[in-house]
Amino acid sequence: MYYTYGPPNYGHRMYERQNNQQGTITITGVGTVIVSPSIARIQLVVSTINSSLEEAQRENTERMNQALDTLQQIGVPREQIQTTSFSARPIYNYQDGNQILQGYEVRNEITVVTDDMDRIGEMIDRVTENGVNEVVSIEFSVDNPENFYLEALSFALTDAKRKAESLAEQLGANLTPVPLKINEQTASPGVGPAQVFKMVSTPIEPGNQSIEARLEVVYQL
Repeated sequence: MYYTYGPPNYGHRMYERQNNQQGTITITGVGTVIVSPSIARIQLVVSTINSSLEEAQRENTERMNQALDTLQQIGVPREQIQTTSFSARPIYNYQDGNQILQGYEVRNEITVVTDDMDRIGEMIDRVTENGVNEVVSIEFSVDNPENFYLEALSFALTDAKRKAESLAEQLGANLTPVPLKINEQTASPGVGPAQVFKMVSTPIEPGNQSIEARLEVVYQL
């Protein structure tokens, strides 16, 4: 479900007529589409520390397999789970200027993509009980954001025309309905900005996102 509206924006520039020549008016039109996110990207980490690199890797593998099994048990297909990073690094401490090896950290990060927005909280609860020890972020987005952006562009053009007509009426001028020039002032959207949560418990509410378009439109008077 989504809702649409064009917020008020009164930006405009007017150019005076000179020598009885036709003038122009430049208007900024704004259009906004409010959408409910339909996709969630969840970054999960399994991190293990041990004095032995081999043991840290073994424990990490066991815990990650436990987390992957849990995800499949609650209905997340394996193709919606992707490893995004893996690292193994030594951990050092410094005493009296000397570098002392303390152990090793193995860190495995996966990204889970799901469209089951109602079960995100359950998913996080289950995996943090079964292997995962860090939830990095949750990023919400929508399918085909370009479609919503095109709709916002349409609202922006309507907004610009309405403003231009109002100003032309106040000036007692005739407005040419077809614009002389249209400049797009926004870039088409990609994935929505990440929303990071401190995980204490579910539920998680994704809220709504806005997709905005701005146009600079030049009309002839």
